[in-house]
Amino acid sequence: RVYKARPNFSVIACASAAHTEMVRRQLAFLVGGIGAVGVFNAAAAVAAALQQCESAGDAQCSSDGRDHAMLQVKSGKVEKMSDSVFCCFAFDDASDKCGSCHASTAQPGSFCATSEDYCKSCSPHAVWCTGDAATPTPVPAALVPQPSPQETGPSTVDIAPHSPVSSLTTSKEWIHGTWTTGYWDCCKPSCSWAGKGQVNKPVLSCDTHTGEKLFDPNVKSVCDGGSSASCADNKPFIVKRRLSMGFAAAAVSGNSGLTGDENCGQCYELKFTDEIHPNGNWGGSHPDLVNKSMVVQVTNIGQDVTGEHSFDLQIPGAGQGIFDSGCAAQFDGFSKEDFDCANKYGGCNEKKGCARLPEALRSGCEWRYDWYHWLEGQGKTNNPYVNFRRVQCPKQITDISWSVPLDDGKTNNPYVNFRRVQCPKQITDISWSVPLDDHLFPAIDLDAYD
Repeated sequence: RVYKARPNFSVIACASAAHTEMVRRQLAFLVGGIGAVGVFNAAAAVAAALQQCESAGDAQCSSDGRDHAMLQVKSGKVEKMSDSVFCCFAFDDASDKCGSCHASTAQPGSFCATSEDYCKSCSPHAVWCTGDAATPTPVPAALVPQPSPQETGPSTVDIAPHSPVSSLTTSKEWIHGTWTTGYWDCCKPSCSWAGKGQVNKPVLSCDTHTGEKLFDPNVKSVCDGGSSASCADNKPFIVKRRLSMGFAAAAVSGNSGLTGDENCGQCYELKFTDEIHPNGNWGGSHPDLVNKSMVVQVTNIGQDVTGEHSFDLQIPGAGQGIFDSGCAAQFDGFSKEDFDCANKYGGCNEKKGCARLPEALRSGCEWRYDWYHWLEGQGKTNNPYVNFRRVQCPKQITDISWSVPLDDGKTNNPYVNFRRVQCPKQITDISWSVPLDDHLFPAIDLDAYD
């Protein structure tokens, strides 16, 4: 048996090679409250003793008199138990525990299956079943959890681990059949003014002279002769191969369900679809864009659009529209034609046009061709269709805008599908707790989340 001993106690260790890792884990669990130095010293002492045990054979014991040793292991040779002797952790009938024991038994050859003492030390409910008792009841194959089929579409959790995108609605509440455009006019975002949306603070704009964030929401827009402009870091960026983030204007005069200023600061996941525009069968998503997702925060309001239009994505080089004075005022040494290749509606048609933009905006312009596939292959991508739903704003976005909807934490109760899996090493290295039946469940393939 493994138990906690006094400080300055000598290590006495005896175990088979198969038990080495279990003993080390027991040590860490037992001395977890002593402090890092004590744990490491004790671990080193036990490791040395175990090495001697393993080299000497199962029945041999050795000791190490290090001061911080905190482990004692009862000596005795490990003998192979017969198949009719097992350690049971869960049963269906308290009057016949061994006879009704199901698949939750200690794996043969494991620490807990070694002896009755070891069995009962592994769980307060454990029962040591001998040859006189019935063997454990097998679990039908259909009850053993199996891996779910891999999804072919993107997942809203396909994002940096420290900032998941969590749905505010169930999947049946996606809004379908709307399409998107792009723009970049450098004007102060509408949502940077005070009193827009239910947020902790307005979306931050930037000073045209210094590029620094402006915390005063009352500074006049550069497009009206002031010094407040859209920040260069509002350009889109790639998070994962199939996920980008950025900012957008909400098109509120159409059929999308977006309503105006109350949408300021809210975040939406857009999933690009393969629909094309019916009036001439043009545009839509490039095949490599279909099923990709983009999470955007609403920083502007578009009152001048109608129909099925939903979002106007902020993309440098995508066209300034009627407000073509702000960018040249924000960036010295550039003409207004440089910011959209002299094409106010649609912007630059080729990636090489991005070289005309200020360096601070070029990566966002190039994103349009590298990830979004603008005008590749028979005019796609061009004003692609999306399905969209509201989501909690990721940290990657709010770290830029400084604006967080007040209801993000209150209404974020996402629905999930779930299954039991083996505990990943990243978790058990923290908790030091491993389910004894973990081997019955599928392992997580971390590479599948790239």
